Amino acid sequence: MADAQPGGREDMPTVLIIDDNPEDQSNMAEILKSEGYDTIAAGMGPEGIKLCREHRPDLIMLDLVMPDMNGIETLREFKKEFPDIPVIMCSAAGLEQVVALALRVGATGYIVKPYDRDTVLKNLKGHIAAGKPPV
Repeated sequence: MADAQPGGREDMPTVLIIDDNPEDQSNMAEILKSEGYDTIAAGMGPEGIKLCREHRPDLIMLDLVMPDMNGIETLREFKKEFPDIPVIMCSAAGLEQVVALALRVGATGYIVKPYDRDTVLKNLKGHIAAGKPPV
């Protein structure tokens, strides 16, 4: 989480990336790190939930299609335990009904793969700012 630093500067927010595809995970981390964000990565939903408990990220980027526990199931678990952490769903499936379901379950946004750097950063900054309480 962002903590105040000496001189009034805050650390960049931490983003938890959950994606079973190592290449997609790496691409997202590269985009975020190039902008100074801290990232934590998990390959599956249960691992992501565990990391969220340990690190309390500012935002979660969550893949929709994963083995064992898909993104919608993982999102439901996050919203029970961490209702205030924004979750942006990510998938190559931009189907309208899938996007609508993700938003109904509690996602704050949806990004279609392949990732476009500007779209990722615009969504990320908007959702992190919306999730921050006023100082």
